[in-house]
Amino acid sequence: MTASDTASDAKRHAVPRQFPWPRLRWSEDTGLIVVFVLMVLAIGIPHPEFFSFGSIKTILRQSALVGIIAFGMVYLVAMVEIDLSVGGIFAVASSLSALLIKFHHVDPWIAVAIALLAGVVLGGLNGVLTSVLKVPLIIVSLGTLSAYFGLHLILSDGKAIYGLPKSHPFFQIFGSDLLQLPASVWTAIVCAIVLYFVFAHTRFGATARAIGSNPAAADFIGVRTGLIRIYATALVGFLSALSGVMTLAYFKAVDTSSGRSLGLQVIAAVVIGGTSLAGGSGTIVGAALGVLIITTIDSGLVFYNVNLNYSEFVTGIVIIGAIALDRIAKRRRAS
Repeated sequence: MTASDTASDAKRHAVPRQFPWPRLRWSEDTGLIVVFVLMVLAIGIPHPEFFSFGSIKTILRQSALVGIIAFGMVYLVAMVEIDLSVGGIFAVASSLSALLIKFHHVDPWIAVAIALLAGVVLGGLNGVLTSVLKVPLIIVSLGTLSAYFGLHLILSDGKAIYGLPKSHPFFQIFGSDLLQLPASVWTAIVCAIVLYFVFAHTRFGATARAIGSNPAAADFIGVRTGLIRIYATALVGFLSALSGVMTLAYFKAVDTSSGRSLGLQVIAAVVIGGTSLAGGSGTIVGAALGVLIITTIDSGLVFYNVNLNYSEFVTGIVIIGAIALDRIAKRRRAS
C-alpha cells in the first residue's frame, strides 16, 4: 500500500469536523422559568391589572422578604438539614428591634444591629443543640420554633407594636423605594449574589455540599461537620433576622402573627427551586425562581377571588409535588 493510498483511505474514513456550536440544554432552571411564565400569563391575561407596576412591585417585595431567608436555607438543605424555626427568628428580630426603638428609645440603627446579632445567636443555637444532642436539625428546630415564637409574644406582650419614628433614616431608606424598586428587593439581590459566590466558589460552600453528599466521608477526611452546621444555621438565623427588620422598616409596625407561615414558604421555595432534599447540591437561582412561583401563586389566589385560607393548602400541595418530581428525577438518573 502506497502513501497516497493510505492518505486517501484515511480521508475516506475521517470523522467530519464538528464545529463547536453551542447546544441548548433543558435545565431545571429553564423548566422553572417556563412554569413561572405560564403562571403569569394564566393570571395576567384574564386579569390585566396583574401586570400593573404596583402589583409587580408588591410581588417582588414579598418575594424578596422570603428569598433573603431561602438563599441561606439552600446551604442547609444541601447539607440534608432543614431549619423550621426561621419564622420564629424573623418574629423575634422584628419585635425585639421595635421594642428597643419604641419603649427603650434606642437608636433604630443600634436596635437593628442588636436584632441581627440575636438572629445569629438563635440560629447558631440550633446548630449547637443539633451537635450536642446528636439529633437532626429538623427535630431541634421543631422545638425552637415554638420557643422563639413564644419569645416573640413575650417581647411584644402579645400585642402589636406600632408608633415607631417613621422619619428616622433607617425607615426612610429601607422602608422606601430605590430606583422604583423596594429596598428589600435590592437587599435580596445583593444577598443572592454574595451567597451564590460563597456557595459555588468558596471552601465553605464546597464543604457544605460535601457534607450533604457523603457525611461519613466528610467526617473521615477530618471535616468539622458540627462546626460547619453551626456556621450554616447562624447564617440562616442572620438572614431571618435581616428579613424581619426589613419587614419592620416597610410596615413600621410588628404584628403578633408575624412570620407564622414563613418557614413553609421558605422550604417550599428551596425545594421547588431544585435543591435536592437528598443533599450534595443546591441552587440559589432556583431558590429565587421558587420564591417567585410561591408568591405568584398567592397573588393568583387573590386575583381569582379564592379564599386566602387555601393559601397554605396550595403551598403544601406544591411542596409535595416538588418532592415527588425530585424523587422521580433521582431514580431516573440512578437507572
